[in-house]
Amino acid sequence: MISSQKFTSIASPSSRQWRVAVVGGGVAGSIAAITLAGLPQVEAITVFDRHHAFGRGLAYSAMSPWHRINVPAYKMGGIGADDTEGFAQWLAETGQADWREFSDSFVPRKAYGDYIAAQLSKTVTSGRAILRAETVTDLAHRQQSFELTLATGERQTFDLVLLCLGNPSPSPFPGIADSSRAITDVWAPGALDPIGMKDRVLVIGTGATAVDVVVDLHRRGMQQPITMISRRGLLPLVDAPAQPDPAPLTTWPAPTTRGIFAALLADTRSKMAAGIPWQTCIDTFRGQIAQLWTDAPLAERARFSRHMRAIWLVHRHRLAPDVAQMLQHLQSEKRLEVMAGRLLNAKTTATGYDVAIQRRGGACEQKAAEWILNCTGPEERYARIENPLVKSLLSSGLARAGNNGLGLDVDETCGIRDRAGAVQPGLYAIGHATRGAFWEVTAVTNIRHQILALASRLRAVD
Repeated sequence: MISSQKFTSIASPSSRQWRVAVVGGGVAGSIAAITLAGLPQVEAITVFDRHHAFGRGLAYSAMSPWHRINVPAYKMGGIGADDTEGFAQWLAETGQADWREFSDSFVPRKAYGDYIAAQLSKTVTSGRAILRAETVTDLAHRQQSFELTLATGERQTFDLVLLCLGNPSPSPFPGIADSSRAITDVWAPGALDPIGMKDRVLVIGTGATAVDVVVDLHRRGMQQPITMISRRGLLPLVDAPAQPDPAPLTTWPAPTTRGIFAALLADTRSKMAAGIPWQTCIDTFRGQIAQLWTDAPLAERARFSRHMRAIWLVHRHRLAPDVAQMLQHLQSEKRLEVMAGRLLNAKTTATGYDVAIQRRGGACEQKAAEWILNCTGPEERYARIENPLVKSLLSSGLARAGNNGLGLDVDETCGIRDRAGAVQPGLYAIGHATRGAFWEVTAVTNIRHQILALASRLRAVD
């Protein structure tokens, strides 16, 4: 949960308006630009995006109609605090004909990307924002401002900087000497195109990204069975029809992994007995996670990450019913195998890899695959990610890794802490980079809450 405390300092003097840089032009960066453009203190906003995916980011650039938002469309809301039906209204008014009926169902992610891009375009047209398809490689603190360096060598100065970096790519595969047929970034343009429909594919991961890839390959006409593997072998669970949110937890649990899940289980069982789906209970509980996470000791947060993370994610990030049915159909036809285990190594062969897999609680076995796809999810330990700006911030000491190595270290206002633990006034992180502080930070509702809270505090600055 982000504090509502009033700012006591800011990077720029109050005698003039602020120049704002937003690094990252995906959904988080776009909502930030649109929101901050409405502040009277802001002179202009420049949005930098190295992928040139303004309004979409990688997640909402997916073109396949089978790549779905994992909540009903009406729950996505709009941009502002009171705009609870913005996306659903946009679908009804301007969406493509076959999407207009989806306000209460799971629309393609492209539709939401179109919506955010359209709203950002209005801000740009008004002259309140500038879009730059550039990579920011360095950031330095210059007295009461920040100097950004671009990959071209150009430098620009800003009063406020928001890092809206989105989800980092997964870490490279360990144990694979030749990675020519190991795809680490499955969302890179054309990443799956070299895969033949008769090739054998091993997908590392069984979460939402892995499901997207499997669905995509089968929609392309994949003829060989696909193998998915993860430590627990858990696929995301299926969502339920939308219902009104029930009351949140009334008995606050002990700030331990055991205490939190015991309270959640008891509360869910009670509400299910009253006819409320467990999915709705999880969604309500999600709104309380940030405070529980903040209250929990670091050791308990680490314990949760080790033992309960996978279980939480399959309940939290669920599948559209028709996508879940498709996976069940593929499994029943032996066209999809889901394994619990881990990849030990992959030796290069003439056509791909000979892979050693250790089954969970079982023996080691060999599998042949022409391709290995890394769908393990974004790298959460920011000291390991391949982002030039993050590397620069950590090496210079302007930022430090977050709790238990997750994301960047931020305070309750999303202000970034430097190596010594001091908050840098005017420098903020939004979304995934704040996972160490708040945990539930990647859903659009969480991102919007962070941005609106920041905008409210900035508006109050004299």
